[in-house]
Amino acid sequence: MTWRVAPRSVRGKAVLGSGLAIAAFGAFIGLASYLVVTQSATASVVASIDARISEVSEQLSEKAPSDPGTIDLDPPTGPDPTYVQVVGPDGRVVAATPGVASDVVLCPSPLPITPVQDRVSLTAAGSSGDFLRIVTPVTNGSREFAVCVIGSVDPMSRAQDAVLLALAVAFPLLVLAVCVVVWLAVGRALHAVEDMRAQADAMQSTSDGLLRIPDTGDEVEHLGHTLNGLLGRLHQQTRATRQFVADAGHELRNPLSTLRVTLEFGQDADDDDLRHSVREALADLDRLEALTQDLLVLARSDAQEGPPEAAPMDLADVAAEAVAASRRGNPQLTITVSTRQCTVIGDPAALRSLVSNLLDNAARHARSTVSADVRPEGDMAVLRVDDDGVGLSVDDCARVFERFVRLDAARDRDEGGSGLGLAIVSAIAEAHGGSALAEPGPGGHFLVRIPLARA
Repeated sequence: MTWRVAPRSVRGKAVLGSGLAIAAFGAFIGLASYLVVTQSATASVVASIDARISEVSEQLSEKAPSDPGTIDLDPPTGPDPTYVQVVGPDGRVVAATPGVASDVVLCPSPLPITPVQDRVSLTAAGSSGDFLRIVTPVTNGSREFAVCVIGSVDPMSRAQDAVLLALAVAFPLLVLAVCVVVWLAVGRALHAVEDMRAQADAMQSTSDGLLRIPDTGDEVEHLGHTLNGLLGRLHQQTRATRQFVADAGHELRNPLSTLRVTLEFGQDADDDDLRHSVREALADLDRLEALTQDLLVLARSDAQEGPPEAAPMDLADVAAEAVAASRRGNPQLTITVSTRQCTVIGDPAALRSLVSNLLDNAARHARSTVSADVRPEGDMAVLRVDDDGVGLSVDDCARVFERFVRLDAARDRDEGGSGLGLAIVSAIAEAHGGSALAEPGPGGHFLVRIPLARA
């Protein structure tokens, strides 16, 4: 069996910690108070004894050396009196407080030659107990006398008892009060946390909305806003994923349907018809393969996976190769390229896909010319692709990078566009630490910025 001393709850830990802290602090304050009160009470008794010594010493110095016994000593008064005894050089008592018996010796033997302070237990004038004693040598002429004065230590004991009683009563009440206050305060804060936890536990899907946040103005409210921000991003990601799946299913359904019809037709066709059907089926398979590859690129981007391969490469060379391929595929267009060396760190296949998608998009919308330009600007490599087509409106410049977006009739599925090309451009640019943007027309204008490799 394992015994657990510390509580499991935050509330219990806070109460235990605060209780132990106030107990340690209270013990320190109590000890300091006890010492201060003891010192103060002792100083009061010593001051009273010193006053009596000064009074007796003054009288003794005024008396004749041969007649010191006429010293006037007042009888003891008050609840805590002092008792005086004057002893001559021969050890005989020459004067004493009335009521102190002659056989009671207040002075030590032998007599000290310097002032002495100590504590003694004795009976004087019917009072028994502990006393504080001070012995002071006094010279009268050529003779040395000793003035011995004792005072009761009861004032010190009473002061100490008063402090201990106050600590015994007030200290537990203080610890209890602090624990109660901490229990209530932490409970109030944790009530809001528990309420948000219950709300989150009751959520069955991301469509259940956001958490109700208490208006506390403290860290709990800030935590609630942070959690709602996270839920909002999750909601947005879920909606985007659902839309992506729906759009992908729609895009895949068309070539699959066409492929099925083509293959079914080819079952009963002659050789020429069969060859034509197979060519159409292969074209649809090419579209499916390209679309699947595009979906994989975007899925990897959504998973925030970096490029599988990263190596230094010249973006100008990539652009030149892509322009050469685009010229072969679009002989009706004039495609020009202007480059300056721009070394970047990236995945060669991904960057080729980025440039090819930009050029394919421009070729689909250009009237006659497409131009590509690569050059360094500051610490960025800038790829710019322009065409002489209609171009984009200001509102469409941001939407054009969304998935499966077609902004005009020219962007239709029959021409081979899947609506993912520019989304892939944006995803690849972001995966390489860059960005992609479009500028409004006339004409199409697209810019991609990728950080240059550091020397």
